[in-house]
Amino acid sequence: MSAVEEQQFWVAIGILIKNYHALNKKIFGVVITQVQKQQDEQLCDSTQDELEMTLREQPERRTCKGFRIGFKLLPKKLKENILATGFVGETIDTFNYLLFLFLNVLTDFQERHYKCLFASDDFENFSVRLNGGQLEVESKQTEWQEFSLKSKLLSWSQSKQDDTKVKSLGLVNVEKYNDLYKELKQKHAQRLLQYWQTAQESTDPLKFIYEDLAIAAYLIVLWAQTQTEPKAFADLGCGNGLLVHILNAEGYKGYGYDIRKRKLWSLYPEETSSNLIEQAVEPNSFGLDFPDIDWLIGNHSDELSPWLPVLAGRLGTHFFLLPCCPYELSGAKFQRRNTSISAYQDFFHYVLTVSEQCGFETLQDRLKIPSTKRLALLGLKRTTRDTQNLEHFVQEELQKYKIGDPNDETITIKLREKEERVRNCTQVDRCIIDGLVLKIFRLLLASHEDSWSGRLSMRQIAQTLTKEELSGIKAECGGIKTLLRNKHEVFQFCGGDLFGIRKPQTTAVPHPRLTTKKRDCFFKLHHPLGCPLDDAECTFIH
Repeated sequence: MSAVEEQQFWVAIGILIKNYHALNKKIFGVVITQVQKQQDEQLCDSTQDELEMTLREQPERRTCKGFRIGFKLLPKKLKENILATGFVGETIDTFNYLLFLFLNVLTDFQERHYKCLFASDDFENFSVRLNGGQLEVESKQTEWQEFSLKSKLLSWSQSKQDDTKVKSLGLVNVEKYNDLYKELKQKHAQRLLQYWQTAQESTDPLKFIYEDLAIAAYLIVLWAQTQTEPKAFADLGCGNGLLVHILNAEGYKGYGYDIRKRKLWSLYPEETSSNLIEQAVEPNSFGLDFPDIDWLIGNHSDELSPWLPVLAGRLGTHFFLLPCCPYELSGAKFQRRNTSISAYQDFFHYVLTVSEQCGFETLQDRLKIPSTKRLALLGLKRTTRDTQNLEHFVQEELQKYKIGDPNDETITIKLREKEERVRNCTQVDRCIIDGLVLKIFRLLLASHEDSWSGRLSMRQIAQTLTKEELSGIKAECGGIKTLLRNKHEVFQFCGGDLFGIRKPQTTAVPHPRLTTKKRDCFFKLHHPLGCPLDDAECTFIH
């Protein structure tokens, strides 16, 4: 293990102080309740900012011996929050030192050699020291200290400070949020799961239920903190209407708009189902049917995401937006602006720019939800009420993707169709699919790069097929390429534009009582050399 420098050690400790929950999955978050610094054997009040600045400083420039930190740990399931005390600084023997004591009651430190008199049954006390460039950790849970605590500290010691990163739940009181989230789960989760089972929804209920409960908790705490509680809200592109239902059940008046009605809508109580409106949200003509709406919500609203700030600006409302699938204002797929960052970050910055062009003082936050798309934009206040610049910006953006006659001033915005077609080759006649698969298979065999398989480019494959053969799938997304990818048990993507025949490989055979072979082996039927696997090894019927 490479040596850890002293400054790297303090970087890791600084991260640990604020992120203990990363080491303990029972903990949702950590709140620092008190900071005291030790000078001349005395403890005096200090601040979290001073603590962070001291940890970043070079050791020789520090003016205090250490800090005593009071914590409140927010459990995910336990009803009561847990108190803890930590000490960070230098011990008498000059080892760099951190000690965590998890307590039922906060007590003052009495001596340099501390004893925990009120240790919690739920969490393990531990200490961390830097001795001669090596991390030394102590706790009774040896496996946890080695593979979780020590591993994380070593990783964090290599971290670089990034002050530009959006902090998780930075705009709300984390303790109030966690308490409310636990309360909402207790009240609603089981009943919502029953709705899912009754409707026989194909989507994952746990992801949707816990995600929307978390978003509802976030909005309720945010509204209370910022004194922007809505008279009524509108969730645009509300999908299954779950967020609308939760907020309605918690006493918040609001409506949901979506182009298609979902099966779950009819299962909600009347006060929710009557507020779910089957209607396309056409940006240039959309107006509020209910004049008391003063909040717009976009919860993974796909094509509508970049339009949320625009509509909020036009209608004079606040907005909350979780951008998801990347689209331009025109409805076209988002075109990358900055390839030095991820596609999601690039799109997020685009929507942020749209919001700022609409005159909003836009806030950013990172939610704790079971989704990779959890960066939120909030428009609570506008810097200007003038909509002229807003409309000028929108028209400029739409002109980039103008559809139809260039001399026609009408600009078409292409959003989602009411009936969403399934276009992944699964709806094509089975005889057409089987015929194409066998012909392409034989084409690849004929190229005989080796005794088992050849390779051909997509272009070569397409050129050998007739128009009649391609007509059955020409309207499908991806066309012939999608067909080849869907038949992954026969074909394999070889990089670039090349496809070849996949040679079956031996895999761990599932228990025979748990798996039943349902389809004939393609290679046993059609390959000149047959299937290279024995009947017991192959997952298809020989």
